[in-house]
Amino acid sequence: MGVRDSEFGVWLFDSLRSGLVAIDGEGCLVGLNETAARLLGCGADATGSALGRDAREVLAGQPDLLRLLLEALDGSERPSRAELVLEPAGDGAAHTIGFTLVPVRDPGGAVRGAAVFFRDLQPIERMDEQERLRERLAALGQMAAGLAHEIRNPLASMEVLAGLLKRQLAEGSDARELVEELLGELRSLAETVRDGLEFVKPVAPARRGVDVAALVEEALARGLARVPFAGEVRSEFDAALPPLLADPDQLRAVVGNLVVNALEAMRSQGDEARLGIGVHVRAVDRATRKLRVERGGPGRGDDEPARELVIRVSDTGPGVSEELRERIFYPFFTTKESGSGVGLALAQKLVASHGGVLELESPAGPGARFRVRLPLDEEGAS
Repeated sequence: MGVRDSEFGVWLFDSLRSGLVAIDGEGCLVGLNETAARLLGCGADATGSALGRDAREVLAGQPDLLRLLLEALDGSERPSRAELVLEPAGDGAAHTIGFTLVPVRDPGGAVRGAAVFFRDLQPIERMDEQERLRERLAALGQMAAGLAHEIRNPLASMEVLAGLLKRQLAEGSDARELVEELLGELRSLAETVRDGLEFVKPVAPARRGVDVAALVEEALARGLARVPFAGEVRSEFDAALPPLLADPDQLRAVVGNLVVNALEAMRSQGDEARLGIGVHVRAVDRATRKLRVERGGPGRGDDEPARELVIRVSDTGPGVSEELRERIFYPFFTTKESGSGVGLALAQKLVASHGGVLELESPAGPGARFRVRLPLDEEGAS
């Protein structure tokens, strides 16, 4: 049994990924889909309750868009494609939209209304900004690699000469102690240069099927061997995790870095400090926007992978302050007394090479929680 034309029209309206607003010749709303209602801040139920009402009332919070629609009723030609910044509504953020404005005419050519089709440009702008950032980082990386190569050779010579000088000085003399301190500083500088070269080196994952639970347990054990910890350690895994198609060495380095950072953050917190690691799989069915795996988060938009693996590393340390949240992934930025500041930046780069995302999930305040999201390809991993 087929559906009525009116029902199909409503479904079609609300299935559009673009916003659509239409008015008749009197300025009353005759069309408003869910995407438009959300971006315009009209409320979730506006798609039904707003129809037939005066657009001057419903769209009072968006005067620029309202003006465009009403002016289109005079039938004069206007640029049909342009951009417009909507007033903040709903989520409190302004949205830039790209729109097409058309007058609606009857078969005789008389204007009977106007319609505007529009799309939120913020995701596109973010992608453009990220692409520009990647280009700048690539140029910076090339420059840094060149500088590192130029510095490394004379630095190695300085370390050798300092070692020769140390052997010529008497044991316990003040001069020998100064040379030993100089050697320590040279080694620290050499390590920073080496980490910098490692960061700018191109990443090419050697992917194969990975047992994620075993890999995380191994990374956890290595982290505990590097940083002794007296608190409680918890690892949680969903049952029957599918294999992940990834480079095991790179993924182990990512998880190991997060574990070591968590342990070091809690060293001053005493025996009550706890480290928790949780691994679980989210499976989102794009057709129904419902979860196919019982444990997991809510479904997201069509630009997200259908299935993804999520690795969380959390701690009860001091957390990440608000002013540092945007900088912790910058190369060579660190709050540690000793450290190159490359660890998190390199981890983010390795995750990105797998098509995934590394992000700070926890709010500002005590405790930090980092999340690694990796797309799953069960057919390729089987």
